[in-house]
Amino acid sequence: MNELIADRFRIERLIGRGGNGNVYRGVDMATGHMVAIKILKNDALLDDPTLLTRFLQEAEMLRQLNHPNIAKVIANFDMGDEHYLVMDYIEGGSLKDLLGKHPQMPIDRILQIGLDVADALTRAHRLRIVHRDIKPSNILLKNDGTPCLTDFGVARMVDSGVITRTNDLIGTSAYLSPEVLTGEIADTRSDIWSFGVVLYEMLAGRRPFEEEQQVAILVSILNKPIPDLKKLRPDAPPQLVSLIYDMLEKNRERRISSVRLVGAELEAIIQGLDTSIRQSLPAVAFSRFQPPPETFSRRKITEEEKAVLNFKRRIGCMIIFVLLLLTLSVVLVAILAYTDAAILETVTF
Repeated sequence: MNELIADRFRIERLIGRGGNGNVYRGVDMATGHMVAIKILKNDALLDDPTLLTRFLQEAEMLRQLNHPNIAKVIANFDMGDEHYLVMDYIEGGSLKDLLGKHPQMPIDRILQIGLDVADALTRAHRLRIVHRDIKPSNILLKNDGTPCLTDFGVARMVDSGVITRTNDLIGTSAYLSPEVLTGEIADTRSDIWSFGVVLYEMLAGRRPFEEEQQVAILVSILNKPIPDLKKLRPDAPPQLVSLIYDMLEKNRERRISSVRLVGAELEAIIQGLDTSIRQSLPAVAFSRFQPPPETFSRRKITEEEKAVLNFKRRIGCMIIFVLLLLTLSVVLVAILAYTDAAILETVTF
């Protein structure tokens, strides 16, 4: 391609394609460094008028975040009808790619990636930014293995009047939290749920809720218990298993309340491991890290809260059932239309 834009960035080749735009690898001629250049599609802007606002919002959020484990924005600008976002180029692939090669990752690697992602999310949450789309494909890996959180395109500011694509179901279904599925607004605890799914996946080699149909995945998230992680990964440290269960608490009022606490627990596990112990993890006994009681306390759910939670689950199931009926109706209409056309063709012949 070899196109120069803004008299500074040379576009070299396409590296990613999406519904809203394409991503190219390029070179910053001022520094000689590789960059990733995201370009919005004009037809996507026609379909979704809020897309440009979200595109600019992503650039601004990345500037505010400025963290070693978050993809760095270099520039954003317009040229004619084209809209560009230039970021660091991270060439080590994504966590999704790594999981494709090594579904069950080594414990120490899980802890390292988990701690860095927790640190990145802590920075975002401190600035009252909710990512809303934590998943392996949005965690990129540098050549040295350092993870970088990316794609803040559907993020939102907590307590802000600006919410991207209001009332839409934002995120990837397998990583969505129960409260999001029941129509509640995502908050920092929703990110913790999605992060918990990622940790579970790295440990078990599969997501906690895996079904063939998307609707079935949503129903499972709302109603099914978390599959026994200890059976899927017997060598997992009990403390790590317990932490993941705390992150995947369906009622967010009982979920671990801060990603900073998640990072503290991950760090406590890491500090209990030295190089020799990492080679014989199953033999290690881990003690539960307890944060200060004034920071986090676990309480029993009341009967009133149980009733509210059950009501929300019923509402969520009803919404999913309606979506399923609509999907079946569309399929049925398509079948009938095809049948009518075939009969008409036969009669004409």
